[in-house]
Amino acid sequence: MELHKHFKVSVSHDKLEAYLDQLETYEKVTEEELQAFLEEHRVSYGILEEEIGRIIDKDETIQYPLLIAQGKFPVHGKDGTVIYDKEVSFEINEHDRASFRDIISIPSVVEGERIAAIKPPTNGILGRNVHGEELPFKPGKPAQLKAGKNTTFKRSDDALYANIAGQLSADERSLQVQPLFEVEGNLDLRTGNLDFIGSIIIKGNVPTGFKVFAQGDITVYGLVEGANVVAGGSVYVSEGISGLGKGIVQAGHDIRAGYINQATVEAGQDLFVENSILHSDVVAHRSVYCQTGHIIGGTTSSGLHIEAKDIGNRLNTPTGLYLGVNKKVEEKQAKYSLSLRRKEEEKRKLVLIGYKLEEKEATGNLSAQDRVMKLRQRNSLQVVLEEIAELSERLEKMRTTIGDLSGVKVIVNGKVYGQVHLGFGKYQHQIRSEYREVQAFLAEGEIILRSLSS
Repeated sequence: MELHKHFKVSVSHDKLEAYLDQLETYEKVTEEELQAFLEEHRVSYGILEEEIGRIIDKDETIQYPLLIAQGKFPVHGKDGTVIYDKEVSFEINEHDRASFRDIISIPSVVEGERIAAIKPPTNGILGRNVHGEELPFKPGKPAQLKAGKNTTFKRSDDALYANIAGQLSADERSLQVQPLFEVEGNLDLRTGNLDFIGSIIIKGNVPTGFKVFAQGDITVYGLVEGANVVAGGSVYVSEGISGLGKGIVQAGHDIRAGYINQATVEAGQDLFVENSILHSDVVAHRSVYCQTGHIIGGTTSSGLHIEAKDIGNRLNTPTGLYLGVNKKVEEKQAKYSLSLRRKEEEKRKLVLIGYKLEEKEATGNLSAQDRVMKLRQRNSLQVVLEEIAELSERLEKMRTTIGDLSGVKVIVNGKVYGQVHLGFGKYQHQIRSEYREVQAFLAEGEIILRSLSS
């Protein structure tokens, strides 16, 4: 039987489905004829035998066009993951906010303890379309976990171990174990200013005029007054920060405080405040959380998100909220770009030296001194290539965030008052009247205020 008079084959655009449509009624058709007809149309994979049987039996319930073959989607591999054996982050939740003064705990490890392990990526499974052609999968990417200070990565079990007892801290690229320095009570003339490679715990206050620097975290059980507190990791202040107009608190990661008053504060990631932020200049490169308190006066800048109970006050105190990339991030991008250009020039010079040494070696004129130089050239080039890769990665991450204001918002759970200024990048908006329970976000080049219930 000439099936092309009775049937028509069509294939979907993605070639993962083939359909059989009936043009004319037929008296009898065999499985071999149908298979050959499909083969003529290059349909050879995923043929639905049950549907073939229905056509042969002239099943009156068939609705044409009939799905006659179905391909298989590729299964993409899953990325590798880092499984942490210890909690290294401080996530905010309702319990934390209710018992803020009791939650300051320092993640610690003992010597030889496993800190984290890498779960390898999966490879994926090939797909196949109805023509029998393979559809490639995307293999999962391996997880990145570098051994930081005082840790060792063991290939035997793809796990990271602590070399010393101390505090576990993390950055974007690695895990480290930092030794601890503790002050029993207030900072005073007996202790003086502190500058420590690890983490610091102060079981009292940091009075005006003192300076505390730590490459790890800084934990203060009391007040930080008009002092300078700078941490490469996070800063935790149980009571609050009373800057008296001259206090500065900076952290490479998070800052958590009971309140902030007349201070300059900058967090490399998130800022958590239990009560209020008053007449201060604060910056969080990621988010500001002040859900149970007020933000009054000064300026509050955030890369992604600001949340507070109330913003401004009935006296219409000028209060500025700024979202998006701040000036410091732009300065850091310029710094990385300059470093990258210098490293590229260094690489060019090292490659040129390598070519000249290879020419000498090819002519048999390579001296013992030249051999030493060649070894140094190779080692230096490897170091420069690694530095170029790291700088390029950091710049790429910055470029993906600069100028992107999607998802950036302000959330007010209580009231926002007049004289509150909103800035989303280059877009500005002055609030002139009182609003209750609203969110502010950017849409099509305009700052929108909308009720939280809508």
